[in-house]
Amino acid sequence: MCELLGISVEPAATMELYLSAFRQRASENDSGWGVAWYEGTRSQVVKEPQRADHSARAAALAQRPPTSSLFLVHVRAATVGPVALNNTHPFEGRLFGRDWVFAHNGTILRLGGLTTGGRRPVGDTDSEVAFHHVLHCLEALGPEPAAQEVETAVREAAHELSRRGKANFLLSDGTALFAYYDGHKTLHYMTRQGQAPHRVRVADDDYTIDLQLPPDADTERAVIVATVPLSEESWVALEPGSFLVCRDGSITVGL
Repeated sequence: MCELLGISVEPAATMELYLSAFRQRASENDSGWGVAWYEGTRSQVVKEPQRADHSARAAALAQRPPTSSLFLVHVRAATVGPVALNNTHPFEGRLFGRDWVFAHNGTILRLGGLTTGGRRPVGDTDSEVAFHHVLHCLEALGPEPAAQEVETAVREAAHELSRRGKANFLLSDGTALFAYYDGHKTLHYMTRQGQAPHRVRVADDDYTIDLQLPPDADTERAVIVATVPLSEESWVALEPGSFLVCRDGSITVGL
């Protein structure tokens, strides 16, 4: 099952997302689902603390699909915190005049001493505390940090979280998609660059995703990051400690 899914695409695409019945493994990831995308600097998040195949909101999202250059999707199997809306990913926060969204897979066992600044969680999860820690590390850079400073701060925060538990995560501010893999389960990515086929389709037990590009698009660039491969195309399995930054449908940092 795919628990994390992030997409960076250029030009902006319409994402038709169908959250499937999860088949015989529904009990593994039945604690909630969420989808985030961007309209300018503002994130739009739709999420619910229930199985997606039982959700009228998920069905409505499939009927009125969003258009964006960045998408982040999460399906939750609860480990810390009860099944509740405040504990459902993606989480949101405002920093540097932009909305940030975050989705996490794993469990951070040692939260004591993890700095979060003045941010206070509204839910009960280790994941939300981890997100606040990342934002606090970024906030310490000052009001207008350079892109490279942001990338370094996110990577260092990721390493700190990894030392305290399992910390695969996706993070975005609407311009970049950050992905970190610490060795928990798996994380893969796939790239597309070239003549626009006007459609990217991937699927597994959790999702069927159709990315529809504008009909006048001459070229297409896309990076898709997912827990498991979602198509027959060539996917790359990340090594533990890997850190990716994707902008405008391309990988700009790969460590």
